[in-house]
Amino acid sequence: MAATVQTLLENQPDIFWGSYHDDPNYHFGISLNYREDMLILLAVYVMSDCIEDEDGGEEMLVGPEVLSECYTIEDLEKHGIVLSDLMGEDDAEAIGWYCAELSVFKKSDLDAIRESSARLDGYLDTVISILEADAEEAAADAEAFEDVSFFDMQHDLEAIPTNIDDGALAKPLPFEFRLVGDALLGWQSADESEYR
Repeated sequence: MAATVQTLLENQPDIFWGSYHDDPNYHFGISLNYREDMLILLAVYVMSDCIEDEDGGEEMLVGPEVLSECYTIEDLEKHGIVLSDLMGEDDAEAIGWYCAELSVFKKSDLDAIRESSARLDGYLDTVISILEADAEEAAADAEAFEDVSFFDMQHDLEAIPTNIDDGALAKPLPFEFRLVGDALLGWQSADESEYR
């Protein structure tokens, strides 16, 4: 779980997992798919259901051992982690819920992406650095993004919905952004359904 952006490039489009701000209820996954003219990023949020343990505390049903077997959204479903739209429904099989945010950045929009990022304190710096690199060379060069951590990419991806919710980003965005499932976190101000 100590992936770098280079790890993501070398294992496209598998989902890699990390913690969500040290909250044991939540997990955060990133899938990266870099083609010749676009960068497709999937941010996946997973919330675990829990049961009471022997000491009266809570035991999370979704942990690293479960997620280590989940490389795709389909894998989540196979392991009983269901779309967050279904939360609250009587589903005894569910051990957790997920939603995802899909962002598509095109090289043809790089100037607009740079301008948006510069206006908001460089919130897309990692995305821009990948887009500026040749896709094949970036995937082949074992050291190109070895110093850029999973959490650097997480910061970029979390900044997108935060900036939308704060009103700093509005449609039309300089990239495509879609939600899969109801958002599990945030969206206090913006209507997340408008960004599906």
